[in-house]
Amino acid sequence: KGNTTMAVKKTVSDVKLQVRLNNGTTSGGNIAIKNINLNNLKLDATEQQLIDAGNAVAALVSLPLVGVRRIEDGDLTNEE
Repeated sequence: KGNTTMAVKKTVSDVKLQVRLNNGTTSGGNIAIKNINLNNLKLDATEQQLIDAGNAVAALVSLPLVGVRRIEDGDLTNEE
């Protein structure tokens, strides 16, 4: 029997944005990260729109932006 690889289809059902902010330092000297999560974003939001939103959130809370994470929920299925 030979191994055959099927194409995989990803169907995204939800997009979340996690804005990671510098909230000072821990007692161990590491950066203390504060996460702010934004849910139910448009599925077709671009990376530029997401980073712009992260920068806007950081400006509103007056904390330096560490990074932005795009979190997708969805299904993976075999395509035939």
